[in-house]
Amino acid sequence: MRYKQLGPTDLTVSEVFLGSVQFGWTADESASRAILDAFVEVGGTSIDTADIYVTWAEGTHGGMAEEIIGRWMRERKNRHQIVLATKGAGACGPERMAKVSVAPTCCVR
Repeated sequence: MRYKQLGPTDLTVSEVFLGSVQFGWTADESASRAILDAFVEVGGTSIDTADIYVTWAEGTHGGMAEEIIGRWMRERKNRHQIVLATKGAGACGPERMAKVSVAPTCCVR
């Protein structure tokens, strides 16, 4: 795995980010954890997620991918090895379209 500095920050990320849109939807928690373990095993450190993932799928709720990743990180005790990228604001569906805004100060490390 190759790594790069993330912009002007002091964060180093793997060049490959693992997307988690399937977590809690077509990949249940067990499969999601196996995917996460395999990704880290080959040197991956960068994971992309969002609280709007899977909100469109019946029997799911927003934040499922983030919940699965959070439980996995807590169990593996690897929070300081992972760069977790999420979205600061987004809308998915008519009920969430009303007002979406995020102050720049809420997106700090």
